[in-house]
Amino acid sequence: MTTMPRTCAALAVACAIGALVLVSSGTALASGAFSVSGTYLATDFGSTTCSSVGNSGFMFRCTTTGFTSQYSGDLVGTAVADFTELINCKTSRATGIGVETFTGSVAGVGSGTLSYIDQFSAEIDCSTFIPFNLDINSVAVKGSGGLAGLQGRLTFTDTTYSGRLH
Repeated sequence: MTTMPRTCAALAVACAIGALVLVSSGTALASGAFSVSGTYLATDFGSTTCSSVGNSGFMFRCTTTGFTSQYSGDLVGTAVADFTELINCKTSRATGIGVETFTGSVAGVGSGTLSYIDQFSAEIDCSTFIPFNLDINSVAVKGSGGLAGLQGRLTFTDTTYSGRLH
C-alpha cells in the first residue's frame, strides 16, 4: 500500500463531505422545502491509503478516514467524512462513496448532527493525485437534535454547496 498525497485526499474528502452536508442539513419543517447554499474548506485531510487494483498499473482503490471540512453560509459547522474511491489514471477520473457526519447549525432551523451518504466523481491529476471538477451528490440518512427529521438533497463543487432541504 502507498500513501496518497494529502492534497488529493483532502480534495476528495472535501467533495464527499460537501455533498453529504448539502443533502442532510436541518430539522424537518412543516412549512416545506427551502434552499441552502454556502462554501466549505477542507481543514484536515485525514489518513489515506491506496493500493493497486489488479495488474493494470493505472487503477487504484483509496480509502480515506477522518477527512474534516468547515462549512459557512446556511450551514455552519464541521463535517467529518470517511470514503472509498476508485481512481483510473488511464481516464484521469475518480469515483467514490462515503459517509459524512455534519455537526453544526442550519440557518433558521436549529443545531445538531446530520449523517449522510455521499456519492462523487471528479477529474484527477494522477501525477499529484489532486482531484478537481468535483461533482458530489448527498442524501441524508440520520439526524439528531434540532436537525432530526431533516431531509433533502445537496450538491457540491470544489468549494461550494447548494441544495434543497425539507
